[in-house]
Amino acid sequence: MKFFYWNKNFEIGIANLDAQHRRLVDLINGLAELITDGGKLPQVQTLIGQLMDYAANHFSDEEELLILSSLPQENKDQHKAAHKAFVDKTQTLFKRKDLLQAEVAEQVLEFLTTWLISHILGTDMKLAQSIKSEQPEQQKTETLIDISPVERLLIGALTETERRFRLISDQAPAMIWVSDASGNRGFINRAWTAFVGIDETTALNTPYWEHIHPEDQTNYKALIEELLANPRTADAEYRLHKYNNSYAWILEKILPRIDTNGAFMGLIASATDITAIKQAEALLDQSNKELEAEVARRTEQLEQLMLTDPLTGIGNRRMLTLRLEEETQRAHRTQRPLTAVFFDLDHFKRINDTYGHAAGDAVLIKVAEALKSCNRDYDLLGRFGGEEFVMVLLETNMDNAMKLAERARAAISKLQIQDLPEQITISAGMAELRPNETWELLLQRSDAALYRAKKAGRNCVQAD
Repeated sequence: MKFFYWNKNFEIGIANLDAQHRRLVDLINGLAELITDGGKLPQVQTLIGQLMDYAANHFSDEEELLILSSLPQENKDQHKAAHKAFVDKTQTLFKRKDLLQAEVAEQVLEFLTTWLISHILGTDMKLAQSIKSEQPEQQKTETLIDISPVERLLIGALTETERRFRLISDQAPAMIWVSDASGNRGFINRAWTAFVGIDETTALNTPYWEHIHPEDQTNYKALIEELLANPRTADAEYRLHKYNNSYAWILEKILPRIDTNGAFMGLIASATDITAIKQAEALLDQSNKELEAEVARRTEQLEQLMLTDPLTGIGNRRMLTLRLEEETQRAHRTQRPLTAVFFDLDHFKRINDTYGHAAGDAVLIKVAEALKSCNRDYDLLGRFGGEEFVMVLLETNMDNAMKLAERARAAISKLQIQDLPEQITISAGMAELRPNETWELLLQRSDAALYRAKKAGRNCVQAD
């Protein structure tokens, strides 16, 4: 990670020296990265050697300018003494064998950055000012900034605060980025770059949305633009490309950066990987759907059982009353005919008493099968109770219903049931729905017709 961050106020207005100062900053940052990334001692010592060599060239250029400057000799001597002190201190550090220890490394980097700040803002700034005062007015560098001791202290504190923020950010498990007021990201921490699988330089020089799933880019970019225009706190969920060429779900908390004067400075965000949570939610959602489907299936089965006669497998009385009420209303609404046929087995009690209930059950099953074979697919058939059956013939008038009922009666009279020598017969009564008539009255009239069929000698069909 970077240990020292260049500030525009560090430029003294002499292009050659400013470039050399930037190079010194790069060397210090390279040393910081090597130490924090677990570099070997010989590598660290080699980089310190490069730093010393470069500093020597830089000091040589500065001292040539000192000779030409109008600074008092005392100031020139102090400037040269500062150069020598830096070299002596750095040589001492170069010889240490414990450079990789955290506390020692911190002290080394602290010395380098503190010396560089004080040297630039102190002796180098005085040098630049003296040279500037000797130049013709039109040649004076406008970028030269006169910084007071208080301002120097504040700049140093700002740099130190930023350095510590970035040091802490790089150790944080959360993925952090910071942008300016235009949305340009100037900092991305180590967790973010490691997650995506690129280095910091590549990350900062690549449009951030290129790492976001194509399906999420539009919404995410729109959110960032909205926050830049109207700063507020917001959350974002999107898929981020990982180092292993897959995508992971990210939950990102985005906050505005506001200075002490209330001015908007940009955005800062912290993100965490919520892929496992998303997967758990998907599994839970799938489980809930499967559970709902199973409950619906079981409910349908239960309702079917509630509407089915367990012995014969056809509808029961509950099914008949529910459906008959619906079909009666529909017939009135469409003014289409509807006929109900009430069937009752003849002498069924005698069969039960003589041959037993098992034989009686066998008769009921066979009769239900015969009635079902005569029934049309869209008609209703159910066991009303005991040996009684009801057939509701939709879109059917009395004449056609009579033909169907007679066919069913004849089919039942031909039934042959094992171990039952008696002939099975059935009686039937029917009634056609009248205008504005209820289903209860329709059944009462068909039941009355059935009573007449019984009185007429059984094994026949009577109409109301």
